[in-house]
Amino acid sequence: MWLLNPSQIVAALTVDLVIGDPQGWPHIARFAGVLSGAYESWLTRHFSRSFLLGLIFWILVVGTVLAGYVVIRFICSLISPMATYVFDTLIIYQAVAARDLHKHAKTVLQALVSGDLSVARRRLSYIVGRDTRDLDPAEISRATIESVAESLVDGIVAPLFWAVVVGAPGALIYRTANTLDSMVGHRTPIYEKFGKTSARIDDLLNWVPARICALVICLFRLPASWPKVQQEAPAHASPNAGWPEAAMAYALGIRLGGINFYDGEAVQGPIFNESGRAARISDIKRSLSRIWWLVFAAVGVCLLLSLISPGGGSLSGRDVRTQPGVLTPGIDQKIVRPERAEDIRSAFCLRTHRFVTIFSRPFRAGSLSVANPGLKPRAESLSPFLLRPPGYGGQVGTKAFEIVSELTRS
Repeated sequence: MWLLNPSQIVAALTVDLVIGDPQGWPHIARFAGVLSGAYESWLTRHFSRSFLLGLIFWILVVGTVLAGYVVIRFICSLISPMATYVFDTLIIYQAVAARDLHKHAKTVLQALVSGDLSVARRRLSYIVGRDTRDLDPAEISRATIESVAESLVDGIVAPLFWAVVVGAPGALIYRTANTLDSMVGHRTPIYEKFGKTSARIDDLLNWVPARICALVICLFRLPASWPKVQQEAPAHASPNAGWPEAAMAYALGIRLGGINFYDGEAVQGPIFNESGRAARISDIKRSLSRIWWLVFAAVGVCLLLSLISPGGGSLSGRDVRTQPGVLTPGIDQKIVRPERAEDIRSAFCLRTHRFVTIFSRPFRAGSLSVANPGLKPRAESLSPFLLRPPGYGGQVGTKAFEIVSELTRS
């Protein structure tokens, strides 16, 4: 059962592909980043850094963001149903980052094509956490492709997955949690304990989407490589990053992983598709095509599920004729039990009509109904929505409760 109209996901993806994330516009990730800095500064000024304080920090930031969402959506509901539809769509739009992911990786590709290694290294440093100062074209290509692979999960699959499962609030919570991981989820003396909650929750939220992403990459290109991906992916230090990277390595026929340098120290990582060739500049462009594959696959799955799911869209979108005590003779029987062969055609037409009605409902004035409302990718603990220069370190009253409850049922 969908918690939001499927057209919201399609609309959100369309907006992202058209305009991306314009600089200077308000954004969930930036707001969460500001909250993160403010709460961290206040908490650590009064208490010592610990795992418990990190948990309180995470709850405060996510709770504040959710509270803001509830207030704004309530105001939108007082304006019109279309306002709530647009608001939830904007939340999902800001949780997705297909265009920006493509843009940031393409800037590295363009510098490599023009032969300007210094510019390519500098642009690469904005999207990865490893040292980029001495990388050659092959290593720059490898780092860019690995960043694209990991960000396919953070920027596309995971936010869409949680939007489908929980609605717009799911996408909102995911993007906020992912931003907090980028801000404090580091293995450093300062953040080892304080950021552990943020890091572990981000790992949990990405667990299923990472495997879905890897599976989709393999199915599009080389289904036979899935067993190899399953075998090699767990070797990565991250419980999730190895899956899209391994899938990308086999999909492109290249070797990914290996030794990376962080603050001058060499760190040996797993190697995916060891028998593959070294990455080339042209492989970056091939990896970028996977972004569009995932977007089109998401739109296709969205439309398919909206067609075959019982009731079509939101709870409030159910036909009044299916409610207890409200029956329409000759119609309800066909909806519930098309027993005869001649009923099959009627049932199919009815289901198709229901799908069209649900999908187009938001665009018919006065008939919008959205129930249960529901941020951009990270590569190696660095979010393109929090682009940083090199060197950055990282009770409700009864009446109110009744109002919110009524909103979520409407």
